[in-house]
Order: sequence, then C-alpha cells, then structure tokens
Amino acid sequence: MPQRIIAVEIAGERVRAAAAERTWNTFEFVGVFEAQKRPDEPDLAPALLRLLEKSGHPDVLISALPSEAVTKRILELPFADARRLHQVVPFALEEHLPFPVDGAVVAFIRLGVEDDRSLVLAAFAHKEELRKHLELFARVKLDPKTVTLAPFALAAMFARARNGARPTPHLVVEAEHNSTSMVLLDKEGIPRVMRTVGLGLVNLDGAPPSPAQVTPVVNALRQTMLAHAAELENADLIITGPGAAMPRVKTLLAEAVALAPREAREFDYSAMFEGARPDITKFGSAIAMLIGEMPIKPVNLLNFRQGEFAFRGRTRGDLSAFYTTAILTACATFLILLNFATGVYGKLHRLSVIDAQIAAIAAPVLNESNPADPMRELRTGIAAMNKRLRLIGGNVARNSPLETLRAVSEAIPARFPVQLEDLQVDATGLRITGLADSFTAVDQVKHALDLSGNFGTIVVTHARSANNANKVEFRMSANFKDAEDGAD
Repeated sequence: MPQRIIAVEIAGERVRAAAAERTWNTFEFVGVFEAQKRPDEPDLAPALLRLLEKSGHPDVLISALPSEAVTKRILELPFADARRLHQVVPFALEEHLPFPVDGAVVAFIRLGVEDDRSLVLAAFAHKEELRKHLELFARVKLDPKTVTLAPFALAAMFARARNGARPTPHLVVEAEHNSTSMVLLDKEGIPRVMRTVGLGLVNLDGAPPSPAQVTPVVNALRQTMLAHAAELENADLIITGPGAAMPRVKTLLAEAVALAPREAREFDYSAMFEGARPDITKFGSAIAMLIGEMPIKPVNLLNFRQGEFAFRGRTRGDLSAFYTTAILTACATFLILLNFATGVYGKLHRLSVIDAQIAAIAAPVLNESNPADPMRELRTGIAAMNKRLRLIGGNVARNSPLETLRAVSEAIPARFPVQLEDLQVDATGLRITGLADSFTAVDQVKHALDLSGNFGTIVVTHARSANNANKVEFRMSANFKDAEDGAD
C-alpha cells in the first residue's frame, strides 16, 4: 500500500501543501493544496485542518520553518571528517548568534568535498521558534518527521531537474508575500549564496510593491551579483512563489540583476516525479520538500529535528520496528546456509581424497598420465592387458597361442612335404599360409589338423601352383572347437 507524503509550507497567513504517493520504487505526484487563515481565527491551526481535508491525512509529514526565522551561512572548513563537522559547525556559527549557542538549533549539510576541505551549509534557528512550530502541528495531531528550510529544498530540486541545455548557474528567487529568498546555484548545482530578506514584493491586496519594499530586495540581489559575478556568468534567473505570476514583479527582478527570467515550468521534473505535472510556479517550495522522501536517491535535506526535538514517532509503512527481527532472521538463515555449505564441502573433500587414492593406485598402470576418469582408464588398460596376455598364452585356460603351436607341430611332423610361412592365432582359431609339394600334401595337412582333435571346421581358402615349379601356395583356416561350441 503506498504511503502519502505531504510537505507543508507556512507563508504568512497561508499554508500550502504538496502531496505525493510513494511505494518502494515509485514516487507519484498527487497535487497541490492551499488554505488561508480567516480573520476570526487566532492562528493557522484551523487552516491546517482545512488543508488536510483537501490533501488527506499524511503518513509522512515534512514542514519548513519560515525562511526569515532562520539564519544561514555557507562555511568552508579545512577537514572532511563527518564526526568533526558535527563537533565544529555549532561553534563556527557562535559568532553569528545574538544569543548563546545552547539556545539555538543548528542543522547543517555538506554540499561538497574537495581534497580535505568541506563546503557546508549551516543554518540555525531559535529553539523557541522551533517549539512553536511543532506545537502548531501538534494541535492538529500532526508530527513532522522533518523540519527543513524551504529555499534549500528548492535549490536542490533545480539542481536535479533537467533543463535541456548544458549546465548553467541558476539564480533562484522565491517572491512571497512577506519575504523574498534568493539562492545562487553554480553550474554543478551547488548552492553558493542563500539569503532571505524579510520583505515581500507581493501585496495581499494586489497593489504594486512600495519603494520601501523594493529597495532592500533589489540591494540584496545586486550585492549578490557583485560578490559572485564570475559564478553568475550566463546564469538563468528563475522566479517562483506568488510573485512569479505577476509580470511587474518579474520585470522588476529581471531589471535589478540584468538577467532574463526563465519559467520554472520549463524544467523537466520527470526524473523525480511520476503522475501529474507539478505546479512549480506558486508551490515550488512545498513540491521541492517532497524529494527528501523519494524512494530512490532521496535528497538529503536540512533537518532541524535534532537533539531534544528529534523525531521519535512512527509512520505507517515504516519497517524500522522490524529491523531487529529481520537481522536475526538473516543471521539464522546465514548459519543454516553455512552449515549446509560446510557439509557439502566435507563430502566434496572426502570425494577428492578418494579420487586421489584411486589416481595413486592407477599410476603404475597409467604411467605419468593424469586422466579425468581414472576408473575408466583402468578398465581400458585391463582389457588391453588381457588381450595381450591372451595372445601370449597367459591368463587363458585353452587355445592359447602356445598350445596351438604345440598342436600344429604334433599334427604336422617334419617329414610332411610342406613349408609353413605364416601362422596367426586369434580367439577364434588358426590361420596358416605356406608352400606344399602338391595339392595332395595340402589335403594331408588338413587331414592331420582334423585328426589332432583341437580344431573344428578346417577350410582351405586358397590353393594354386606357385611360380616356381612343383610347389603349391595355400592358405588354410582352422577354427577352435571351443569357439564353435560357444557360437552354437
């Protein structure tokens, strides 16, 4: 079930909100909402209730302290260790506080690291201001998980949004009814300046801003331009907030910094949000705060909920309560797998030992070879040795070559007029090639072998007169009786 993420921004006597629905891998933009404090209402709590009726109850709530109530500093510190930053940043800001550091809530975020130096955005607010902010939400039974600074969230969103061109610096101006905030982003998307002037260029009655309102804002913009002229080369001026919809405010700001204003809606936010296209012009800060809860690569926002103000609640869909159970389950699963793997390894080791023993036993037979299957090689070698033994008369009870030669020599005495040139013995019988004095002598050899009783079928396969006179070439085959009986 998706979680509903709602970001609430307090702007004077108005509250604005942006909502999104989050699953484990999607972040769908839902819409924007606004409610205004009525004249008979003592504070913004009733307006917050009306806002929730439109947006729905949040599973995760993000809010922002008013920018004019927060002091910001960008510090460059000569180390990159996060633990030391936590120790040093509050004291580095102490000279800028009009009250003891113990009375302030300090939040910081590291913007970048170069060599052993860290660029840090540090912000501090009075504890009493944060306490009032949380009490306002507590009256409508809400507990913000994150209390951040809206201009920084807005800068982070434009740093991630794609503008369809090569990276360029951005001067982002948020023109509200009661304040004007400005953020300078370099071409890498890193904030270099963040300022808030407690005067707005937008009047509730629609009247044009007075010189008393315009002068401090214009002076702050011009001072920013002069101090960072090199970083503002080819910069884009982006105006958000209610003033973005007023042509005279856009013209005033563009003339003050000599930059052509660019519409915030021209940027591509599809990499951050799915669903409806967000209305960045008026609700930019509230929408930007949502990206701190993206399921994939969320933006690390400033968060004033630290120390005694740390968020200790739970949100629907938050699985942190099950982390211990999950860790124990993972450990048990790991031990089971380890036990299984150990058993398999032990059996494989025993098998390898047996294989080594077989190979050692087979080595005298197989010489120096190291076959993949020594058992098969042994069987093949044994069969070959049996064949050789059979041929030389070993390991054979009858019909061995020695017995066959003895039987032939006894059947054909020396006085027979024949000369044996070749004699071959195999498992089936005898093959004879030779010369005889006549065809009659050939018949006598056949008859003599027959009388020996060792042979069955005896056939003269070839007999003809030789080239020299009075000789007959012949070939004769005689099968062993035992071979014929086995065939039958």
